Amino acid sequence: MSIVQQELNTNGLRTAAPAQHYSKIVEFAKEVARKASDETPTSVEIFSDSGHWYCRVRRGDEKTRPMGPYTKQQAERIQEVRRMLIAKRGTARIMFE
Repeated sequence: MSIVQQELNTNGLRTAAPAQHYSKIVEFAKEVARKASDETPTSVEIFSDSGHWYCRVRRGDEKTRPMGPYTKQQAERIQEVRRMLIAKRGTARIMFE
């Protein structure tokens, strides 16, 4: 036990729990998601349905649920933001149907 841990224990304070690590399965899944997102073409599309505008991300045959309804201008802004986020971080964090 380190000196800091001993001091914390003598003052009645508990030490924090040790850091938890991801299992190999989770790390493998993240690695696969990163590779798949880099290799598969991704698009952010907006579309109109009964006068309401929606935005969704499409990666290959997968697509997200439509976000909206928005005005056309709002949908265009969201489309641009999503494109920038995908360019920065990829699609690993996006939930596809």
